[in-house]
Amino acid sequence: MERINFSTEGSTPFEQLLGHNKNILKKWSNLEDALFNSNTFSRELKEEIRRTLAFN
Repeated sequence: MERINFSTEGSTPFEQLLGHNKNILKKWSNLEDALFNSNTFSRELKEEIRRTLAFN
C-alpha cells in the first residue's frame, strides 16, 4: 500500500496532505473559515463539525 508523505504546507496533518495542492488547501481553509465564522449554524453543530474533522 502506498503512503502519502505530508507536505510542508498546512498546520494539521489533514491540511498537510491537502498542502500538496496549494489551491485545494486554500479553498478548504476558506470553507472552514466560512463554516466556523457563520452565524447560520449553531454552536453545537460547529463543535460537532470540529470534532469530526479533528478525528483521524
